[in-house]
Order: sequence, then structure tokens, then C-alpha cells
Amino acid sequence: MGIESDKVVYEYLSRVGDIASRRQLPSSTRMRLVSELRNEIDRDRARATVDSPAAVRRILDRLGTPDEVVEAAGGTGPAGGAGRPSAAV
Repeated sequence: MGIESDKVVYEYLSRVGDIASRRQLPSSTRMRLVSELRNEIDRDRARATVDSPAAVRRILDRLGTPDEVVEAAGGTGPAGGAGRPSAAV
């Protein structure tokens, strides 16, 4: 797995954690959410034929924006997108 691809994943998961914190999700819920997302992303990356930042972004697009993921996990507050449900939760 490439460093640039890892950086894209790290930034996405950091945004999820930050948004979940601002929306006052309990710490255990935030940790579980980020862990489950990380596992799903890792599984999808392992199945992909190419591990590039673009391929990782396609995986993340399928999961939804960090706002959408947190909202689907029970975070309250305005969503940053159309409210598309996340495949991760």
C-alpha cells in the first residue's frame, strides 16, 4: 500500500473523527466508527487491482462524505451533503 494512498485514508478518517467529535458522539462510538471504516477501506484496497490515491478516493466516494458517514452513525447536526447513506454503518 502506497504512502500517498495511506495519506488519503488518514485524512478521510481524521475528518470523520473530527466531525464525530464536534457532533458529540461518545468516544467509544467514534472509535468504533473509525475502526470499522478503516477495516472496510483496507478490505476494499486489498481487493483492488491497483492501489493508487485515485482508487482510494473511489472507495471513499462510495462510503460517502465524512459528514454523511457520521450522520448515518447517529451524529446530529447539519450534513455536508445530500444525506446519502453510508455503506460502512
